[in-house]
Amino acid sequence: MPTDPAILAQLQTLWGEPVTEATAEANSEAAFVPSEWQPSPIPPARLANSPATWDASTLELVTWFQSHRDRLPVELFCLWPGAWVVDAALFYRSLDGDIASGPEGPRGRYGGLAHDLKRLRDLK
Repeated sequence: MPTDPAILAQLQTLWGEPVTEATAEANSEAAFVPSEWQPSPIPPARLANSPATWDASTLELVTWFQSHRDRLPVELFCLWPGAWVVDAALFYRSLDGDIASGPEGPRGRYGGLAHDLKRLRDLK
């Protein structure tokens, strides 16, 4: 912590109370690291030998997609307002790739895959 008298004097001006090395140490900790800025605890990591699994709702959507593949639209369709699927075969291959990436893949992890599958299921 600062030991220079000029810096301690500046701190006293800012804090409006006498500042010593001990109070500067204590006050700087409180002043510059508010409790809401403290990092949140890191959730426990998955064990390396335990594979990630889909949550129940996403697993249901993946199973639905794979079992209804032959009954899905093949022509141009609107997945949600403003999102048109022009090439259905390419879209389904993309979903297959997301499923193959698993729950740790980007669209599995952040919910994009589940969202698209849910919207696709709602079309029927």
